[in-house]
Amino acid sequence: MKFKYVTFDEIRARQLKDPEFRVIYEEHKFYLQIARLVSTLRIKANLTQAELAKKAKISQPMLARLEKGDLSRTPTYNTIAKILKALDYVISISVEKAKKRKTA
Repeated sequence: MKFKYVTFDEIRARQLKDPEFRVIYEEHKFYLQIARLVSTLRIKANLTQAELAKKAKISQPMLARLEKGDLSRTPTYNTIAKILKALDYVISISVEKAKKRKTA
């Protein structure tokens, strides 16, 4: 029996053709990017999670869940804005035309 190996990128590309999967994937990707951003900015500011949580007026466990990328309780816009404000940042949203994806 011969196996054909498939890479993760090939599986993801196939799955992303499904519009419902694409929406869920993009949402998860967004929250993971926020998690990485908050963690990076907090470390850069030389703050512990407890210190940042206090400054942002949120709980430390909430900040830990956000930084971990725990999607069982996704953060609200308000929570993200409070955290970024405590780090001396503001949210700026931009919209741009999507690039055409190559089809296989």
